[in-house]
Amino acid sequence: MAGWHCNFIWCRVVAGQSQSAHRAPAPIPIRRMTEAAAFWILSAVAVASALVAVRKRNLVHGVFALLVFFAALAGHFLLLLAEFLAAAQVLVYIGAVGILLLFAVMLTERVTGEGRRIMIRGSIFGTLAAAAVFFVLIWPTLSMLKSPEKNTHALTTRELGERLMDPYAITLEILALLLTAALVGAVAIAQGRLDAPEKEEPK
Repeated sequence: MAGWHCNFIWCRVVAGQSQSAHRAPAPIPIRRMTEAAAFWILSAVAVASALVAVRKRNLVHGVFALLVFFAALAGHFLLLLAEFLAAAQVLVYIGAVGILLLFAVMLTERVTGEGRRIMIRGSIFGTLAAAAVFFVLIWPTLSMLKSPEKNTHALTTRELGERLMDPYAITLEILALLLTAALVGAVAIAQGRLDAPEKEEPK
């Protein structure tokens, strides 16, 4: 009786395996499709905002386009599961560099550039230089994809933050004080210019 019961269970297991083997292949996970769509959307936003930041004659519009570019890069870091780099991108570039650029624009007398056209020769040279820099930066990445190395120990976000922040805590505090002093000075200079009486044009 026990042998017959074991044979019956074995037949059911074999039948289940044969049915699972003849099943249709599983569809592409929705998560991969979502990540691919997010990657292409963020890439398009990054390229468009970078072009706007370079070509825009209004400095304020260019700075805001640059901030959008930084945000798109932070989204790419999130897609790569690099949460610490995404947070650093937002805090350092959008929160610090972007604000300093806005203060620099506020202290600029002419926000909008003149209507002069850029020389064709200069634009061609700039395009070639940008293409050369792009290939120099992308070549190591392509070589790494051909021969990937196994990462024995991947650092977590907490470990990476502790290794970066713990030895340089005092330095970061000093830099924060310097940035605060620079912001206060920029506000004082801008306020002084606003309060200064306008010079009358000679008749």
